[in-house]
Amino acid sequence: MTIKNKVISLLENAFGKSGKVLEVRAWNPATFFEVDVHFPDMKMEKWDKVQHIKVRVAEGVYRDYTPACWDVETSTCTLFIDAQHEGIGSKWVSSLKKGDSIVYVGVGPTLHQPTTSGSMISLGDMSSIGHYLALQQLAKEQPISGAIAIANEHHRREFKEYLDWNIGAIAQQDFGGYSALVNWVETNNLATSTIYIAGHIPTCVQLRKRIKQMHTQPKRIKVQGFWQ
Repeated sequence: MTIKNKVISLLENAFGKSGKVLEVRAWNPATFFEVDVHFPDMKMEKWDKVQHIKVRVAEGVYRDYTPACWDVETSTCTLFIDAQHEGIGSKWVSSLKKGDSIVYVGVGPTLHQPTTSGSMISLGDMSSIGHYLALQQLAKEQPISGAIAIANEHHRREFKEYLDWNIGAIAQQDFGGYSALVNWVETNNLATSTIYIAGHIPTCVQLRKRIKQMHTQPKRIKVQGFWQ
């Protein structure tokens, strides 16, 4: 065992907790998953920002996922996991089934929380769906609008069918969805909005730069990158 894995094993032994998979639903094609989980030790009632869970997807390997659609009374939530890109996390979620145990070593806040002034605009790719569902839950009745770039046409139809909110699905034209998101930004007035950007890190960086060039206040752009 490597030194890194030894350290991770020690952390897991000291802080590791577990949840139980209640249900797994795959979109068609099966590269995006909704995983309902019971996490008995999570203190969901204290959340005021979007959270992330560091989940073990293989021996010594962890990935961050967002708990969304949580229920405080039952200590349950749903993980919305994008598995379009080959990797350990994608293999892990593709193999999950009802009754499996999920091990995690921590829950912590991200940079995103609702604002009480002005409108909220959310921009991202499929990896940000759970993140923005969590933001909407925290915002309660205050609506969030925006756009999420989705490459697969069938996934875009499922997005519109399954998710009843003001964020729209737009056709992803490139890796990370930058072109589609920029087109959306350039045809909408964002001047008085708080803008949230999440997903593919290079796309997040480029999109923030483009929005700043449009003279939107930089302090009102909040970025949370997930993957390279």
